[in-house]
Amino acid sequence: MRWCPTSRNYSRAQLGIVRYVFSVSILLGITGIAPSYATPMPTSQQQLENRIIAQRSNRNEDRFPQPSPLPSPAPQESETPVTPTPPPPTTPSDSDKKTVEVKIIKVEGSTIFDEKQFNPIIQPLQGRSVTIADLGEVTDKITQLYLDGGYITSRAILVEETLFNGTVEIQIIEGQLEAVEVEGTKRLNPNYIRSRIKLGGSTPLSTAKLENQLRLLRIDPHFENVEASLKSGSGIGQSILVVRVLEAKPFSGSFSVDNYSPPSVGSERLGLNLGYQNLTGHGDQLFLSYHRTAQGGKDEFDMFYRIPVNAMNGTVQLRTVWERNDVVQGDEDLDINGNTELYEISYRQPLIRNPLREFALSLGFTYQNGQTFLGDTGFGFGIGPNDDGISTTSVFKFGKEYTSRDVSGAWALRSLLNFGTGLFDATTNKAPIPDGHFFSWLAQIQRVQVLSRNNFLIIQGNIQLTPDSLLSSQQFVIGGRQSVRGYRHNVRAGDNGFRFSIEDRITLKRDEAGNAIFQLAPFFDVGKIWNVRDNPNTLLNQRFLVSLGVGFLWEPIPDLNIRFDYGYPIIDLDDRGTNAQDDGIYFNINYGF
Repeated sequence: MRWCPTSRNYSRAQLGIVRYVFSVSILLGITGIAPSYATPMPTSQQQLENRIIAQRSNRNEDRFPQPSPLPSPAPQESETPVTPTPPPPTTPSDSDKKTVEVKIIKVEGSTIFDEKQFNPIIQPLQGRSVTIADLGEVTDKITQLYLDGGYITSRAILVEETLFNGTVEIQIIEGQLEAVEVEGTKRLNPNYIRSRIKLGGSTPLSTAKLENQLRLLRIDPHFENVEASLKSGSGIGQSILVVRVLEAKPFSGSFSVDNYSPPSVGSERLGLNLGYQNLTGHGDQLFLSYHRTAQGGKDEFDMFYRIPVNAMNGTVQLRTVWERNDVVQGDEDLDINGNTELYEISYRQPLIRNPLREFALSLGFTYQNGQTFLGDTGFGFGIGPNDDGISTTSVFKFGKEYTSRDVSGAWALRSLLNFGTGLFDATTNKAPIPDGHFFSWLAQIQRVQVLSRNNFLIIQGNIQLTPDSLLSSQQFVIGGRQSVRGYRHNVRAGDNGFRFSIEDRITLKRDEAGNAIFQLAPFFDVGKIWNVRDNPNTLLNQRFLVSLGVGFLWEPIPDLNIRFDYGYPIIDLDDRGTNAQDDGIYFNINYGF
């Protein structure tokens, strides 16, 4: 039964008690005002944008604009490389046996090699009589120098007109990519492919650069398959690259059941994720996500639209989140509820991008507004929101990301600077009361280390540091499946904090195609939070959490993924509840379609 202002009257003293008790405990779960979204997992469209960046429930992760999934090791080379067609064998003619006087040999037209590379080849023939065949061998060696460097369509030509004047000229014809022909596109604009290929099509044409761009296309979620071959162009040294693609299906989705939500609003939830890519033919993507707890205490709708704006995969993203929370845990009928809305625009630009490493910068702006209610009346819990329970932040974000991959593992490093401003009526209070004016730094490091074919480690660390008192929506949280397992979701929150996790994935069974279908995942998690010294909000005790546990990952049929985790809390909390999360039990069932 809902509480209404007319059905129950609270004295000012009673309201003060309610304000204190629930600001300390319930807000750790109700903070739709402090969004409780989550981190990624993988589907067809990059495993449905990694299951909508794994049912967004980890708000530490969620602050990163356009978050990326866990990095994967570089695959062993298996694609057929673009290789040159070998020149036909030549038979020496009588004219090749003629001798000529060579004073000097000039190599003209090279933009990548200089005398330092050419001299060991040409100097033995200078200042002596040599045969034309000898000069032909020198020319072939220079051509081979280009081939060894991966410049497969470049060649050296002996200029016959210079053979008898003492100064012999060898002309370099550096290979050029004349055109890119695209076959197999249906909905995607072929220029999406051409523009990316041309990044590797500089003169002289390099096999390595060309294959790097082809490998990036092969892992692009818009394609199921990409093949390419070179053919001769209209002139000497000119080539045409023929790219054949099979587009991925535009629509994908997943349905999930898990207990990744705060128990205060109902821990068990249902989720639906939908994605549609290439809406306009330019590689754009639209993703929708909806989650509702089984007890009806929480509804969350998350939507984002992303479009690439250049061939280096610079992207602009628009995102919005609407969230409603009702406290359903506990015997007291206090009727506490809240809602949140979030609007975000971000731009992410890779500056270095190849199959082995990527470095990107991002710039974003996030507006977030939330309100808590006691019954139907706006009511502020904790110190920071106004008396009507409203808290607003307008935050500029500057991020840096670096990913490095090799056959034994991968590194991912992310750094995010947050600058809270007073724009759009952001919450403003006198220091040291938390408000929307703040600075914070959030950093993350991830390592995937392959130990053997059936064993790899996932190591993750997060830290947030700030000199300012923060509103709950900006605080660092620990506890729960996506943070420190063995404890309930968001059991502790503070201005500053860190979290470290190491998980060992052990494959016990594979299918006929070699894909892991059953894995064991023992783990160790640790985390700590603390406030700045003058923050007037009081933290709960036991702010350092440690746990050990084990997870089980099972894919009984294709696209059906089941995960079960048990975490044992080494630090036993005094305020431990009776939810399954408090016993360290978490589950997730996800079916992709």
